[in-house]
Amino acid sequence: MSFSVVDSFTVLYLLSLLLMVIITNIKPHIGQETAEIETIHHTREIDLQEELMVGVVTNQFIVFIIGGLGNLLTLVAIPYVRKVYGAEFSLLKLNSVVLILHLSFADLLYCVLGFPHFIQIYFSRTGPEDDRLCYALGMLRNLVAYVDFNTIAMISCCVARQNLCRECEGASLGHDGHDRLFGGKRVYMVCVAIWAVSFATILPDVTGTTGIYSWTAVAYGCDTLCPDNGCANIGPFISICINVFFMIIFYAALIHRLWVKRKTVFGREALEFWNLLKSITLTLLLLIVAYLVFLLPVVAVGWGLWTPWRASSISPTVKAVLASTYWWLYGVNFIIYLATSYRIRKAYGRFLRDVWRKIRKRSRDVKDNLDSSIIFWIGLRNLNG
Repeated sequence: MSFSVVDSFTVLYLLSLLLMVIITNIKPHIGQETAEIETIHHTREIDLQEELMVGVVTNQFIVFIIGGLGNLLTLVAIPYVRKVYGAEFSLLKLNSVVLILHLSFADLLYCVLGFPHFIQIYFSRTGPEDDRLCYALGMLRNLVAYVDFNTIAMISCCVARQNLCRECEGASLGHDGHDRLFGGKRVYMVCVAIWAVSFATILPDVTGTTGIYSWTAVAYGCDTLCPDNGCANIGPFISICINVFFMIIFYAALIHRLWVKRKTVFGREALEFWNLLKSITLTLLLLIVAYLVFLLPVVAVGWGLWTPWRASSISPTVKAVLASTYWWLYGVNFIIYLATSYRIRKAYGRFLRDVWRKIRKRSRDVKDNLDSSIIFWIGLRNLNG
């Protein structure tokens, strides 16, 4: 059993996540007092100008529609073509696609849990009266957010393992049969592990040790409320850094291997390989870029999480702009699939075409039944007459 470079990176990535979980949940209990957190009453209004509020709500509606419908289409269309047109869409039967579906599920959950709340508070300008509801909204939305972040990193790991595998000498539809991490049903255990790691990341805030989920009177509404001296939960920041670092590592290793391999194919195979290279690398690259562009500005100012540097003091207006940018992380993935992946784009089209055919067939059947009923009653009336 050979142990490749990508296997080494995988082990380092998983050990880093495990170490992050341990440190995150031990550090708050070692040598430091639990700081008092002053809660904000739900009647305190969000301080935003009317013009900016209109722009923020409009942005929320757009992301909600794109993210909600786009991710729902992904969750329905891809499993449909995998089952009905498996031979034609063999690439979509790879286990990396299961992780893409998991990412779409997390994005959809964030849209459902987050945007109705976000939109409501910008109209009412105040928080929910029920503190338990506010706690649940903040906690669940943060949990889903870290599930989303961890899934993107896992996708880069899985795709790199598929294309850098020594046993199948590169990309192979049979790779999932021998992948010791993502192969077979193990990919579903990876999804469960992602949820477990994500929950452990925010656990100190869930228990109220380092922060609480409450009304914040800023852009996220019900969210993590930290002590006045700053957030103390180191898990979110370390988790983000680990994911960014290993996403770049996995992507760089993948690009290097594919770039070297391109010299070994010629003619028509070269064209097919080049198209495959562009499809794989471009989709993964844009997922990583979206992660960095939409998330890192929030991290840079230290808003709502611990950072090694002193968090910047930013106004509610800047927070609203940063949040509006960050929210696109949950709507842009569908656009990336649509723009860069021919197979996923074709899966969308095939599913929608089949749905349209079924609707038209049902409409014709209803019309035929209605015509038969009309003819029957006309005949019966003539007979009685």
